[in-house]
Amino acid sequence: MKKRKKSGRIWHILIINFLAIVALYIALAYYYSTGFPCCCWINGVYCTGKSVETVNKELISERGYAGINVVDSGGAELYISADSVDLAMDYTEALNSFIASRNPLAWGINLFENLILKIEPTVDLDEDKLVDFVCNWEIFSDTGSNDVFIVNNGNGYELINDLVDVPDKQAIVNAVYRSILGLKSELQLSEAEGCYIEIEPDERQKGIIAAFDKINELQNLGITYDIEGEEISFGPAVASKWIVTEADIEEASNEENSSENMGSGLFIINGQQRAFPLEEEVYTSAGFAFDVAGNPILSEKKMYDSIYDLVTSHDTKHMLEKYRETHQGKISVRNGSKGDGRLYDLNGEFDYLVGKYLSGTSSLEERRPLAYIDKVTTIDGAETLGNTYIEVNMHDQHLYYYVDGSLYMDMPVVTGNVNRGRGTPAGVYDVYNKRYHTYLRGTDYVSYVNYWLGVYKGVGIHDATWRDADEFGGNTFKRNGSHGCINCPLDSVSQLWEIVSEGTPVILYY
Repeated sequence: MKKRKKSGRIWHILIINFLAIVALYIALAYYYSTGFPCCCWINGVYCTGKSVETVNKELISERGYAGINVVDSGGAELYISADSVDLAMDYTEALNSFIASRNPLAWGINLFENLILKIEPTVDLDEDKLVDFVCNWEIFSDTGSNDVFIVNNGNGYELINDLVDVPDKQAIVNAVYRSILGLKSELQLSEAEGCYIEIEPDERQKGIIAAFDKINELQNLGITYDIEGEEISFGPAVASKWIVTEADIEEASNEENSSENMGSGLFIINGQQRAFPLEEEVYTSAGFAFDVAGNPILSEKKMYDSIYDLVTSHDTKHMLEKYRETHQGKISVRNGSKGDGRLYDLNGEFDYLVGKYLSGTSSLEERRPLAYIDKVTTIDGAETLGNTYIEVNMHDQHLYYYVDGSLYMDMPVVTGNVNRGRGTPAGVYDVYNKRYHTYLRGTDYVSYVNYWLGVYKGVGIHDATWRDADEFGGNTFKRNGSHGCINCPLDSVSQLWEIVSEGTPVILYY
């Protein structure tokens, strides 16, 4: 009997405890029904026990939106700060909606698994300020003239077409507005649909576009020259100079064909070599000359001038300058005494270039070495000259002496008279002997010199006391040059003679 009473008391206690727990659970459910349930996280903010107003402020602070950077297709940027458009964020509606949608009795589940949510705020801004901000962007003031024209940008001719990729103000404003509402930090307009439009060109503009297509085809020469490892492109920057412009017409029409001046009087039109068209057969468009069939005109003389500039700029002097910078590389000298120091086949290269246009293969990519002309000696600078050598530039009429790679001394000189066939022989030699107080004898002369450095056969470096100081350097060698030797001022050559040893390399070139 006692056992039954004890057992009934236990059940009574359990039921009371259970009812108490249920009552507590229901009470908490009622409590959470007007707020956030326990273990609730929204956008990383812990919300349990907090008011909607408090959570709203914390969420706004956590989001911390500063503004948006808008990037135009051309790379121009516009930064719009949140403050500049009075942007305001508010999570109140989303928070209240969340609370209203919750089942209050389900709060206990959160004891075993945190309630983690992501919500978005309501965003508001001053649309008028946004419109003003965007519409004052420089991309709208720099849209050009809604026209097309051709300019030379220094790297050939370029078509400026203001009819394409024209920024549309309204579309861009709308794209920026949507992005700010989405709290985006960057907007690439090129990726946003409809931000750019294309304007239909009129007949004049279509003509300019068609003209540029033909101009561009001519200037896109595909030749790259390899000159001892140095690459020189004959692309648009060079080839654009050969196209006859409106300003060139008078000069081009008066050009006469000459066998002494290659390319003069000849032009390439539509793959054909011919004289310049008659006045009534030429018209102009966009600043260029065209024949009656609408073909642009190439000047062979201008082509020849470009090849000439390339060849004459890459001479022995140029190679020596490069050698002194690196102390390595090839050096070429054109042998002979006629005063022509050109190393490369100018005429042959010109003919090749003309042939490229006549055959219609000018735009094909090609890597091409410049061909040497006859009687060119090429040496390895480090092996033959080393760092101590004598250099005589007979074009500039100057002698240089380098010691251990640095210029030790230099002097003006007078070399052989090229007009009388007595030019100093170009080439690479050595000082083969030194003489002091000696006589030089030729078929028609005997000359006394104080200092002599023999270079090649009867040719040497020596003083010439019979010359006035102003004769050294300049063009004296053309009208009153030596019999082939390198004449030097006495004071300078005496110093050179004292320090130069037999066997020192000597390079003579025009």
